[in-house]
Amino acid sequence: MSRSIAALGLFALLLVATVLPAQAAVSATDAAQFTSTPERVGTVPLARNNTTVHHEDPDDARSEKDMSKLERWLAGRLSSRLGGSTLNIEQGQYDKAQSVLGNDYNDMLDKYVDVAGETEGTDDDRTAKNLRKTKETQRHYVSRVQRYQTLYDRYQTAKRNGNDAKARKLARRLERLQKDINGTSGNLTSHYDRLSNGTNIDTSNETRQIRNVTRSISAKQAEVRESEFVTTNLTATVNSTNVSFLDPLRVSGRLTGENGTGLGNRSIVLRLSENRSVRVRTAANGTFSLVGRPAVVAVGNRSFRVAYDPANLSAYLGSNTTVQATVSKTTSSIRISNHTNRTRYNDTVSVSGRVTTGWVNVSDVPLAVYVGRTRVGTTHTGPSGSYSFSTPLPVDVPTRAKKVRVSLPFENGALTASNATAPLTVGHTATNLTLSGTPGEGRSVDLSGRLETADGAAVAGQRVRIFTNGTQVASTRTNENGTYRVSLVLPPSLVSAEGKTTFVARFDGRMKSVESARTSKRFAVSTPESGPLDSTTRAWLVSLGVATLLTLGGFFLWRSDIGGGDDADERDDVNEHAPDGDSVPVADDSTPDAVVSARTFLDRARSARDAGEFETAVEMGYAATRNRFSGAIPSAASTHWEFYNACREAGLGDETVSTIGDVTERYERAAFAANRVSRETATAVIDAASSLVGEEGVTE
Repeated sequence: MSRSIAALGLFALLLVATVLPAQAAVSATDAAQFTSTPERVGTVPLARNNTTVHHEDPDDARSEKDMSKLERWLAGRLSSRLGGSTLNIEQGQYDKAQSVLGNDYNDMLDKYVDVAGETEGTDDDRTAKNLRKTKETQRHYVSRVQRYQTLYDRYQTAKRNGNDAKARKLARRLERLQKDINGTSGNLTSHYDRLSNGTNIDTSNETRQIRNVTRSISAKQAEVRESEFVTTNLTATVNSTNVSFLDPLRVSGRLTGENGTGLGNRSIVLRLSENRSVRVRTAANGTFSLVGRPAVVAVGNRSFRVAYDPANLSAYLGSNTTVQATVSKTTSSIRISNHTNRTRYNDTVSVSGRVTTGWVNVSDVPLAVYVGRTRVGTTHTGPSGSYSFSTPLPVDVPTRAKKVRVSLPFENGALTASNATAPLTVGHTATNLTLSGTPGEGRSVDLSGRLETADGAAVAGQRVRIFTNGTQVASTRTNENGTYRVSLVLPPSLVSAEGKTTFVARFDGRMKSVESARTSKRFAVSTPESGPLDSTTRAWLVSLGVATLLTLGGFFLWRSDIGGGDDADERDDVNEHAPDGDSVPVADDSTPDAVVSARTFLDRARSARDAGEFETAVEMGYAATRNRFSGAIPSAASTHWEFYNACREAGLGDETVSTIGDVTERYERAAFAANRVSRETATAVIDAASSLVGEEGVTE
C-alpha cells in the first residue's frame, strides 16, 4: 500500500480518536486494528516426518511482492498441521488430532486463500479448496476412529462379562462404523494425493499413517465379525431391463446363509431413490420378489440397490447387490377436483384431486402446491392416487396472485405431468401497526409495537423499519405474536435541539397479502453528558471514521496479515474487523490501489462461517454488500442505515434494495444484539450478498 494511502488512513483514524473522549473504549489499540499494515512474521522451522520442506520467510516474500513464495510457505505450514494430526491419530491421541485442525488451521487457511486470490492462475485456488476438504474429511475420520475405539472397548467389556446380547448389538454398530471409516479413509488419501500433486509437498507419511490406522481397524472388525456373525449371500435378477412407471421394475432373488441354506422371514429392501424404497420378506426357502414403480428416478441407465439389512441382535451379517435397468418417461395427469375460490391472509386455501397415468393411480408421489408463484406447501398422493392439501394463506403471497397450481416438484424423472391450475382470488387485508417507546439515558431509546390485521390476527416474520427525520435508523422483524422490539442509540445529528424526536414505524405490504401500515410517535431523547460512551455510540462514531476513509480514497483491508503459530499464543494480534461491530471496512472497486473486492469479502465470509465464526461472517457479508455499491453511493453515507437509504435513493431496483435491506438488518442484529449469531443467519447474509455481487450463494 502506498505511503499516501497509509497517511490518509491514519488521518481518518485520528479523526475518530479526536471525536471520542478519553474515557471511550475506542483506544489507540482499537484504532490500530483498522490499519492495513501487515504484521511481520518470522521464519518458523518445520519438521515433517523425515521429509524436508524448504519454506520462505513471508516478510521477504512480501517485500519482493513474491506471493508465490508466501503461498508455498503457508501451504507447508498447513500441510505440517495435517501431518501432525495424522501422527496423533496413529498414536491414539484423538483430541490432539482434532485440535491441531482447529481455529489456527482455519485462520492460516484463510490467509492462504487471500494470497491465492492475489496470484494468477487457478491451481492455488484448487489447492485451497483441497486443503479445506482434507481438513474436513480428516476431522470426520478422527471422530469415526475415536468412536470405533470407544465402542470396541465397550464390546470387549461386554464379551468379558458374558453379555452376548449387548456384545452383538455393539458389534453391529462397529460394523457400520468400520464401513464408514473405510470409505472416509479412501477419500482422505485421495485428498492427500491431490495435495502432493498440486504443491510438490511429500504426503506419503500421512497416507501411510491413515492406511495403517484403517487396516488396524479392519483387522479388529474382522475378528469381531468372525466371532459374532454368520455371513449371508444375496442374489437378485430383473425380469426386464427396460422399465417405466407403467412397466415397473420386477426383481427376484434369494437370500442364503454361508452354507447355502435359504433364510426365511428376512427383510429385503429395493431402494428406488434416496427417499423411496420397497420392502418384502423372504419365503421359507429364502426366495423373494419385489415390484417397484420408478417415479422420481431420473430417466436413463440406472443401478438399483437390493439389500438384506438384519436387525441389531441378528446373528447374520447383512449383504447387498445391485441390478441394472433403463428407465423411460411416463406422462401422468394431475387433476384438481375441489379448491378454494377466494381467500385472504390467514384464511384457509385448500385444493384436492387425483393423479393418474393410463389405468394406474399414481400413489406416494410428492406434489407441490403454489398460489401464484409462491410455494405454500407439499403433499403426497395416497394409495388411490388422491391428494388433499390445506393451509392458512401466508403473508408473502401477493394479492395479484390469480391461480392455485399443483405440480410434480422434480425434473427429468420417470414420471412427468403438466401443471394443474384453478382460479383463485386473494383479497386485501388491512393491517394496524403500533409503536411505543421508552427513552433511556443519553440518546438511547427502546421501541416496541405490534403488527396485526384489522381483526387482531398477528402478522409474523415481517420487517418493520424505524425512521427519524426521514433517515432509517433501525430495522427489525415481528415475532410469532406479531410484536417487535428494537433498542438503538441515535447519532447527535438526528436529535433535535429541543430534545424531542419523532419516530416513524413502517411496514411495506407490497407483494404481500396484507396492506402497508405506518405509525409515528414523538419521544424525549436527551443528549448525554460527557463521559464514557457505550459500545453502540462508539460504533456510530467509528462509522464516521470509515466514511472519511472512503471519501479520502478508499479503505483497504490488507488480507495478508500473516501469522498463526502452532500454539494459541502465536495467533495474530491484528483483528481485521471493527471491534464494536459497526461499519466494517470497505474498499471502493473504482480506486486504482484497491486490493479488496466484494468477492474477497465473500470468500472471507464463507471461511469465517465454515470456521464457526458466524458474527465475522455476517460482518464480511455486509462489507461485500457495501463494497459492491460503494461506487454509486455517496461516501457521506457512513452508518449502515444511511448507506441503505442512499441505496434506496440512488434508484436501484426494488428487489436489489430489498436484498440490501435484508443484509443490513441482519448485520445490525449481529453487531448490536446480545444474542449469538447463528449459522443460518450467517448463511442467509452470504447468500444475499452473493446475489448482489453476482455470485451463486453457497448454503449448508
